[in-house]
Amino acid sequence: MKEALLLAQVALYCSLLGFVAVMFRRERRMKKRQEALLNELLPSLMPQQRWFRINLARPAFFARWMRVFAFEAKGLLIDQGDQLRVVALRPDGERLEQVTPKASIRWRGNTGLSSANLHWLEFGTGADAVMVAADTGMNAVASREATADLMRQLLPRQPFDASALTDFALEKHRGALTAVVVAVALLAGALIDLAVSEHQLLQPRSLQLFGLLGAPLGLLSYPMLARSKAPAREALALSALMVGALGIAIPGAALRLHQWLSGGPVATRYRLAHGSLLQPVEPGPPDVTLSNVREYWAQFEPGTIHELDIIHGPSACGSWTAAA
Repeated sequence: MKEALLLAQVALYCSLLGFVAVMFRRERRMKKRQEALLNELLPSLMPQQRWFRINLARPAFFARWMRVFAFEAKGLLIDQGDQLRVVALRPDGERLEQVTPKASIRWRGNTGLSSANLHWLEFGTGADAVMVAADTGMNAVASREATADLMRQLLPRQPFDASALTDFALEKHRGALTAVVVAVALLAGALIDLAVSEHQLLQPRSLQLFGLLGAPLGLLSYPMLARSKAPAREALALSALMVGALGIAIPGAALRLHQWLSGGPVATRYRLAHGSLLQPVEPGPPDVTLSNVREYWAQFEPGTIHELDIIHGPSACGSWTAAA
């Protein structure tokens, strides 16, 4: 079992390293294509024409579920006065080119998970629309500022959306702050409950399934945060925090409910087998291993009879606890 877990961990780490290697290789290849495109176009540009390195994606690219990379192509944005010319190359070499009126630029920002933590401008409308982000390489953190600066240079007098001016402040967002407070409260409650509990769970597998409920319940917080305009990256991180907090808190809460419905502890006779392992005299209750007080049981001879307070709730719960 341990060997299988070790092999699974090695496979996971190798997969992650392979993914990172593929991303770096793709980024490097696309950078070379972008540089070749610049060398091709630069001689034909007039001295007053400004150009910018960009990432590009079409709406259909964002609509895909099965995609790994953050953008579709890399290229250049050329300022032609009242018009903007976008020229980009996909990884397969396909050339994407479009001329758009400058007045059609709209700030879209971080539009959700599909935006891959980048901040985007939308050029054009309908089927001809394209999404453009300032090229910040592998550093998505700088995307908001760099893309906002790009828009400032193209349209200096156009008013900005509030999301373009400042980075997300968790303490100023009611939904995000609520999620943090709830998660911290759940974790604190679970830790306090574990510290003060006087009972030991004898069949932990019977409550592990309750912990799995934390995943769907925690993930429900993502659409709620997204509706309240929390950025995708922060909303996803907070959802993961909620998943972990619920996964830890739910089994403890289920155990307390199980004990409350049990009717109280029942003195049950156990025979000391060896060490700190005790087996029930009458069939029904499970074996008990009180390893945290092993020294106490060392004073007794195997075969001696002892009474333990055993709690067993409704059969649907199927959990047993013993006084520690």
